[in-house]
Amino acid sequence: MAEWTAVVRALDLAAELGAEEVLLLLDSKLVVEQIQGRWRVKDAKLAPLHDEAIAGLRRFRRWSARHVPRSENSTADALANEALDRVAAGGPRLVIRRPPSPGGGEPRSTQLGMDLGAGRPPDGEVGTGRRPAPGGAVAPGGAVALEAGFDPGDAGPDPGRLVVRILGSGTSQGIPRIACECPVCTSADPRDRRYRASALLSFGEMRVLVDCGPDIKWQAIVAGMRRLDAVLLTHDHQDAIGGLDELRRFNELRGGYLPVHAPPEDLAVIVSRYAYAFRPGQGAFFGIPQLRPIALDGPFLVGGRRFIPVPVIHVDRAITGYRTGGFADCSDVQRIESEGMALLRDLDVLVISALRDQPHPTHQTVGEALEVIAALRPRRRTSPTWTTSSATLRSPRACPPASRSRGTGWSSRCRDGRRAVMSDVMSDMR
Repeated sequence: MAEWTAVVRALDLAAELGAEEVLLLLDSKLVVEQIQGRWRVKDAKLAPLHDEAIAGLRRFRRWSARHVPRSENSTADALANEALDRVAAGGPRLVIRRPPSPGGGEPRSTQLGMDLGAGRPPDGEVGTGRRPAPGGAVAPGGAVALEAGFDPGDAGPDPGRLVVRILGSGTSQGIPRIACECPVCTSADPRDRRYRASALLSFGEMRVLVDCGPDIKWQAIVAGMRRLDAVLLTHDHQDAIGGLDELRRFNELRGGYLPVHAPPEDLAVIVSRYAYAFRPGQGAFFGIPQLRPIALDGPFLVGGRRFIPVPVIHVDRAITGYRTGGFADCSDVQRIESEGMALLRDLDVLVISALRDQPHPTHQTVGEALEVIAALRPRRRTSPTWTTSSATLRSPRACPPASRSRGTGWSSRCRDGRRAVMSDVMSDMR
């Protein structure tokens, strides 16, 4: 059982690290032959682990398994002994060693659940919004040239059909606000009832949540959520993370840890605020969340779908939007600089915030959002996080004429429960 458990955990870790190919080196010839389908699994206790491992292998573009006899196993034995010594000295159970960069140097190590600095910008860049885009470099004058062969629209090795459901399209206080008598907060129109901004992305059997605010319990119930595989957080504000404690139910259903992806400096704040939920080594579900922190460090895979962090500016510092294939969600935007714009080219669906018509110190206006839309020209675009000064779907400025050059382009306001169905050739907002 130990061998199969190790295989399952190794595959989960490889997927979380964004691996597209895996090579399993095992000292058990039995397990290798069973993985490759040449020998049957006769022990009923091992069958569920075998099935889980085979399902896990499908997340990768290519995989192989090879038997390494114990006589040739000195490296693995040394690593196991090193881990035992490290834990005995009070260190982390797991350290990830990445290969050296092409320019040389020592391999970089990351302590899973301990070191949140992976992917941190160089000193002097934090909060400036000048974080280089994944796959690109900032050129003189502020323009961004993406590396040759880097396609931000590549959805990954096995993306499947993407269905996006807007769980919430309200402001940081939600709509209606407490003790507000404005026409929107007192409106009888159900479209003027809006939870904090959040989205559920479904592809195949996978379910990914973008932001987890205080309303997540009711958002999950309304959406009929039965499964969750990963959480993507945009920043550390309470309207984006205030519902993390509610994820305990998905730990219970999942039977293990839930990966939480976020920018490294935000993740450090989130882990300190919810320290009880990010405890490594929790063996079973005991009524508290089991969350595994993963600091963003460029594109990553969830299942077979690739996600790209997109730097945007909010409260004059860099936070994160997310792109996967032709869909992008940038739900808390003050402005988007050249690094982010380069990663948002040739979209099918763009969800972007537009707070109100009047200027605001930390959020872009309707007019500013429409300028971004005009520059990017996505085929579909919709805007969440409208303030109470604008009623849902009533401002003609929210629906400018379609772009003749793109043929199918249009804009509209978001509402809770709206869905986008995506494939390589179409998208349909409902």
